[in-house]
Amino acid sequence: MKKLTLLLLVGLFYSIANISAQNHNSDLFSNMKTAFDAEDYEKIINHKVKIIQQANQRTDSISAELLYFLGDAYLAFDSLDNALAVMQKELDLRKKLPKIDPVMIADIHFNLGYYLQFVNDFQKSKQNFSEASDLYKKHLGTASAAYVESEIELAKTHGFLGEHRISMDILEGLLEIDFVNEQYQHVVNKELGMAYFDIGYYSNAEEILKKNLKFIEEHFGKESIAYAEALVTLAIPYYYRSQYSEAELLYTQALDIISKISDNQLLRTKTKNNLALLYWKIGLYDESIDLFRQIISDKETLDNAIAYNNYAQNLAATGQEDSALYYISNSLRIIENELGKNSELYVRHLKEKAQILNHVNDLTGYKKLMGESFDASQSILEKSNPEYSKYELNWGIANFRVNNLKKAEKHIKKAHDLRSEYLSKNHPLYAESSKELAELTWFQDNPKKAKNYFNETFANYFAQIEAYFPALSEQQKANFYTNTLRSTFEEYNSFAIAYKDKDPSLLGDMYNYQLATKGIIMYATAKARKNIFNSDDEDLKNKYQSWINTKELIAQLYSMSEEEIAQQEMQLDSLISTSKDLEKELSRASSDFEEAFVAKDYTWKDVQNELKENEAAIEMIRFRKFKPDSSGIFQHQINYAALLIDKNSKQPKLILLENGLELENKYIKNYKNSIKYKVKDQYSYEFYWKPIADNTNKYNKIYLSPDGIYNQISINALYNSKTDKYVLEEQNIQLVTNTKDLIAFNKRKNSNLASAPSLFGFPNYNKGITESKEKNDNVAEKIVENASLNRGLRGNLQRYIRGNSLVTSLPGTKEEVNKINELYGENASTKPNTYLENEADETQLKSVKNPKVLHIATHGFFLEDNEASTSESEVDKYSQNPLLKSGLIMAGANSFITSGINETNQQDGILTAYEAMNLNLNNTELVVLSACETGLGELKNGEGVYGLRRAFQVAGADAIIMSLWSVDDEATQELMTNFYQNWIGGKDKLTAFNDAQKTIKEKYESPFYWGAFVMVGE
Repeated sequence: MKKLTLLLLVGLFYSIANISAQNHNSDLFSNMKTAFDAEDYEKIINHKVKIIQQANQRTDSISAELLYFLGDAYLAFDSLDNALAVMQKELDLRKKLPKIDPVMIADIHFNLGYYLQFVNDFQKSKQNFSEASDLYKKHLGTASAAYVESEIELAKTHGFLGEHRISMDILEGLLEIDFVNEQYQHVVNKELGMAYFDIGYYSNAEEILKKNLKFIEEHFGKESIAYAEALVTLAIPYYYRSQYSEAELLYTQALDIISKISDNQLLRTKTKNNLALLYWKIGLYDESIDLFRQIISDKETLDNAIAYNNYAQNLAATGQEDSALYYISNSLRIIENELGKNSELYVRHLKEKAQILNHVNDLTGYKKLMGESFDASQSILEKSNPEYSKYELNWGIANFRVNNLKKAEKHIKKAHDLRSEYLSKNHPLYAESSKELAELTWFQDNPKKAKNYFNETFANYFAQIEAYFPALSEQQKANFYTNTLRSTFEEYNSFAIAYKDKDPSLLGDMYNYQLATKGIIMYATAKARKNIFNSDDEDLKNKYQSWINTKELIAQLYSMSEEEIAQQEMQLDSLISTSKDLEKELSRASSDFEEAFVAKDYTWKDVQNELKENEAAIEMIRFRKFKPDSSGIFQHQINYAALLIDKNSKQPKLILLENGLELENKYIKNYKNSIKYKVKDQYSYEFYWKPIADNTNKYNKIYLSPDGIYNQISINALYNSKTDKYVLEEQNIQLVTNTKDLIAFNKRKNSNLASAPSLFGFPNYNKGITESKEKNDNVAEKIVENASLNRGLRGNLQRYIRGNSLVTSLPGTKEEVNKINELYGENASTKPNTYLENEADETQLKSVKNPKVLHIATHGFFLEDNEASTSESEVDKYSQNPLLKSGLIMAGANSFITSGINETNQQDGILTAYEAMNLNLNNTELVVLSACETGLGELKNGEGVYGLRRAFQVAGADAIIMSLWSVDDEATQELMTNFYQNWIGGKDKLTAFNDAQKTIKEKYESPFYWGAFVMVGE
């Protein structure tokens, strides 16, 4: 059992001279001594009968030494029970010897104490360490390694038994010894910090462990395993205090040290396990599962049992309950074998298995296991330990599940009270219990209490957003918000609507929470970017530019085939990791960047103050319907709530559409087919807009913030069969991302920092390789036929253009750009910068800086999931990122699509939304995407459309004009020319845009020609 012999103190050898002098069965001793020195433990075990027989017959030192040989041999073969029995026999025998060496007796007690922990016999372990310590103190003194190490192990054993205060007394006593402060200070402080942590005193633990880290840095250096271990230990209280970004940083620093200087597999595994657990806690399931897969094995060890359990929680959270139950059952089996059923670890894992059974609706098994874990927790944990409150909470939830409301309330309230006493109200555990109380009191038909508990929960959530968002990448922000917080806001919407008649202010709160959360990821990213650009810190700007450059390289690799990627020195996964790390470094380095989150600053009354008479604002809210019954799950129903306010509103008015599933499935298909086939749509107005129009016809202007499916509909192009008019002709609607944008609109002044407008059009898609090839009718077909499809952007675009036609030129875009250029020349003081044909390429577009207007007339694309099909053998990173599913086609694109070779300067002629986010448009008033489907993208409910629209908003544009379907080249050219003529002539943007649509409608009746484009923003 060599893997268990870690830092034992003793060798337990008598000198050969002393042993030989006794001359008892010297041949057996000589043979066993030779075998022991040669590590031939099998030979020793084969003589176990003779050894035991001699020990039973003779009370002498040779018999004791033979027992030592046999005990160590059993350890070498992992036969721990036999080893312990032999060690105890050796101890009993030595105590009978006429000349007892007390230090040797202490050594045996120490070894017994150490190994008894492995069989879960902590009481006997404690007794042996105590006896060892007393002997060392008496015969070696307190200034000895033996005494100090036995006291440390004794303190740890008290901790295993839950006697943390005794453990703390022992450790604090050691720190009063000068020898300890000289030689063992960092060891004792580590254990003392963890003892404070074990009783729930996280602040004390953090203070001690931070001082310990400083001590280790001064005495061992930052490039030491001791320093790495101290980082991992300090991260634990950070994690439990929900300081996730700080804990993550410590774990990653520790892993970096370990990878450079050591092959300490145990520490590496522990660190990865803790980091994976952190990622799971904040909803980053992919990152967490990836780490767990790196560390789990089939070894029957406690470390692996812990990893099994944590991995199981991830699997359950991602819907893989069967696999989760397999791993957590194995975890419990290992822990039972090693520690027994009364250990805190076993009880905790039992609770977590019960939670998985709840996921699969096994109520009988769920309640049984949860009851067992709760009962066991009473004698294992102190009430001050936040872990204990989890048992109270989960036992309460289990009773709620079976409609035992009295018991449910008792235990959930107890958990909440404990958390209120021992934790801050911003701790995530506090929100867990307040959320459960909100659901329970709602179910009990007590809306006043439920409202208060919801308010507590959301105050906590916004504090979490403020604390965690700064140090997360955009994807991590999305995962954290979506997986951890958003569902409770959805629950609240059902609650507010259920009790709106009793308490109309609930609708006001519902509006306020929507203001605070809609588009939260986008606003955070956009604000962070703008703060960096406006910073005076050149180092910060350089780091930010490095981040941008890294994302550019990622975009290039996404467009390559597997073979091409393999030939690159750069690895895609490595670049993605570097990008995330840089983003986090920016977060930590910049106070401006740290403030880049959306706090709950504004209320609906702030929006109301910006409205004029006869104006209205509408927040559309998509949410799943929730009922607070014992199942506590969302129903299979989608609702859309339009919350309407005007200048005189006392509270928002609710317009509720409860047929969201039909709106998102059956009705949207009819809508799209009517547009595609130019058929007058007699129904969509009734389904999507009439309930809202009936409440808004009296207003001169409506600010509409869409959500869900309403992002895919051109409201102006809906046909009212009763009046034979389109909404464009009946109402004046301005689309906004969030109605709180009205506040920014009215505060914003025209910037003098913007440069001249930039106009792009009529790109030469064949620029480069394709243009230089021999011109014949079949060249394009031959190139495409010979080009292998791959998992990246090129393969998806080849599927998108369906066949061998390639990207065709758009003559109307040349006329469009030239006419707009002429309009500016006739009516504006600033002459635009115009880029046509070969100049209308990706490199030129990426070089623009803050143009007042950016107009791009070209092909656009949006790859739906079935278009972006990928290799069955590997998950396609391309299709995983929605910002890579839409983009604009620039000069040279055909050369890339046909050959896979970039046109020039590593630019492929495809500007994806992922790349568009990095454009410098901080002072740009308007971006016009005069192309097909530029308003489409992947819908993220509550967050808008992940596509070009979002990308250009993040890049800084105030307003965007974009299209929702494939557009006619000639009609688009006329629409854009009319718009600029109106706008440059003095009309505001929205009026200019609406009037242009009306003009085109007079020529083309079908909304196919004039309704595709929508304007979002000021």
